[in-house]
Amino acid sequence: MERSASVKLTRRRLVTGMLATALAWPCRAQGRDHAVLVTAESDPDLSLATLEVRKLFLGFTVVHDGRVLQPVRNRSDDLLDQIFLQHVVSMSAEAYERRLLARFLRQGRARPREVRSREELLRALTSVRHSVSYAWQADVEGVPDVHVIRTLWRA
Repeated sequence: MERSASVKLTRRRLVTGMLATALAWPCRAQGRDHAVLVTAESDPDLSLATLEVRKLFLGFTVVHDGRVLQPVRNRSDDLLDQIFLQHVVSMSAEAYERRLLARFLRQGRARPREVRSREELLRALTSVRHSVSYAWQADVEGVPDVHVIRTLWRA
């Protein structure tokens, strides 16, 4: 016996909704529902446009108030890395790696510094002058000398 199209559509919506809730719950439960752009600079006026952030992580020189900003790629969490690729550079991982390699081969531009843990990120932000990165808001809340520039993604 074949089911009607409306029953199939209702079932599909129900399963999709349950899946979306199940996937979003761990993020909220772990305090990982906001990805934010961060810096150790105390400049309250460090506001970067979306295009400036994208250029920064693609290896272009981005200057703000006479300071050359330094990108730090946070690879401490797979979901955070996917958010970075989708919402910051708007590329797949393969396309991003090819772009960085091409920029290095053509112009000798270094890749953004990469960190693989929260502790490495905090050290990089405080030790590299004018550094900019991204993190889960819960990971940087209450950390002295780390300032949120803006929200990149919200669950």
